[in-house]
Amino acid sequence: MDAIAPAPETAASGDEAPLGAGEKLSAYGHARRKRDRCRRLIRGAVGIVAVLLLWQAMAVAYNLQQILPPPLTVARTIFDTLTLNYQQRWLYGPNIYEHLAASLVRAVSGFAIASALAIPLGLLVGRLRAVREFVDPVIRSLYPIPGIAWIPLAILWFGLGNTTVIFVVVIAEFFPLYFNTETGARNINPTLVDAARCFGAKRFTLFRRVILPASFPYVITGMRIALGGAWRMIVAGEMLASESGIGSVLMESRFQFRANDLMMAMILISVVGFATERLIIGTLEKKTTERWEVKVF
Repeated sequence: MDAIAPAPETAASGDEAPLGAGEKLSAYGHARRKRDRCRRLIRGAVGIVAVLLLWQAMAVAYNLQQILPPPLTVARTIFDTLTLNYQQRWLYGPNIYEHLAASLVRAVSGFAIASALAIPLGLLVGRLRAVREFVDPVIRSLYPIPGIAWIPLAILWFGLGNTTVIFVVVIAEFFPLYFNTETGARNINPTLVDAARCFGAKRFTLFRRVILPASFPYVITGMRIALGGAWRMIVAGEMLASESGIGSVLMESRFQFRANDLMMAMILISVVGFATERLIIGTLEKKTTERWEVKVF
């Protein structure tokens, strides 16, 4: 008798098919995120180059080198300052690294204090009507006062120095943190809260599993706005109430009529502010909202 031919191997089992589909979806998502990052980088670079070209054209066309130095001149000043190889005498006390470190410490300290005060209060006010009716009118009555208006009072209370600058930074950062957090906590979909309660979630579990994750996109937005505002307020505070920090370099360079140094200080504020925002807010966002996959509906 003829030998019976072996049966052909069966197709992949049903357990392997979903795994392959999942891998394909994961690879597609990774490729899409990579394309999105490349697109953002390219478009951002094009925007920066366009601003630099416009800056160069204005400085040359209108002969503004004394008050608006060209980008290459400012870049040379930044390089000389960062390498401590000064072409002109340095008139601003400590080197630029000490000034940047002083401003950075003030920004991070003010941000941490404001977050510790505003975020819990915003969550509390957003979820409890009785607390909102007592606290919210007080905060809204203080909100229209400009941050810079607190500087004379802070000087009167604390004198010149770190405490005054940190105080005005906390005041400036508190309001965007509070309002964004309160809005996020108040606008949580009631269906989510009711569903959690139906599954037996008590107060702490409800807060940890529902209220905090649902509010956090708003908290992240408030943090991003507050950290940017911190650098603006630091410059104002250091101009008036401190002899160190990047704001004091800005003020002194104006007195010395050194536009190169003034533009250099402004660009360093931009770079350091962007770096701190990416480091602090970007990292926190990846660890929370992106990991939790929380979206605002």
